[in-house]
Amino acid sequence: MVRIVLLGVLVVLSGAAGSAAPDPPPPPGLVGTYRCDGMNPDGSKYEAVVEITKRDGTFRVEWIMDGGTVTGVGIYSGGVFAASYFGGAPAVVVYKVDGERLLGEWTMGGLEGAVYSETLTKLPAGSAAPRPRPQPLPRRPDRETGPVRGVQL
Repeated sequence: MVRIVLLGVLVVLSGAAGSAAPDPPPPPGLVGTYRCDGMNPDGSKYEAVVEITKRDGTFRVEWIMDGGTVTGVGIYSGGVFAASYFGGAPAVVVYKVDGERLLGEWTMGGLEGAVYSETLTKLPAGSAAPRPRPQPLPRRPDRETGPVRGVQL
């Protein structure tokens, strides 16, 4: 009798676990081009253009700003869009989807304990996104030509 009761409890519990609702799919409008407004660790504001594209079950995220482009990978899970990237140090940003905006918080290695804000506002489809022009790389002081790559002066 005890075995039958225990077996019944296990069947009920396994049925409840299997009937849990799956994560909702990403919002259909998540892919696109966004204006980015954020706060730097020093309190200054920054702007960028962010492009989100779908790659099978993940997303490619590109922040295009004056200093160049930073590329990351993102996922949508549990109603949250999160992306990791390397912008001089490993970093992560987590966004809450709010209609045509993504309200984000980010941090990166070296800034342990500090969280900063970033808001992405979707641009209308087909609009020409203002792209910041990349700044030229610094030149070596001992040479007339050739940018410095991966070297800080």
